[in-house]
Amino acid sequence: MARWRHLAVALGVVPALIIYISAMLWLSVFVTEIHGLIDFMFFIVAGLAWIPAASIVVKWLAKHEAK
Repeated sequence: MARWRHLAVALGVVPALIIYISAMLWLSVFVTEIHGLIDFMFFIVAGLAWIPAASIVVKWLAKHEAK
């Protein structure tokens, strides 16, 4: 019954995603409008790059909840 993990994940993941999104938006200013294909690839990679880090956090939470 360690519900603190849910709070820790919520308080950690949400600000981390906000920082990540802000960084990708800042970086997109330099990348976009070079070529349409580069724009497309940048936003695909930037949109999916946060998933491995989030999955590590979710696995950690699930591992400790399964006990």
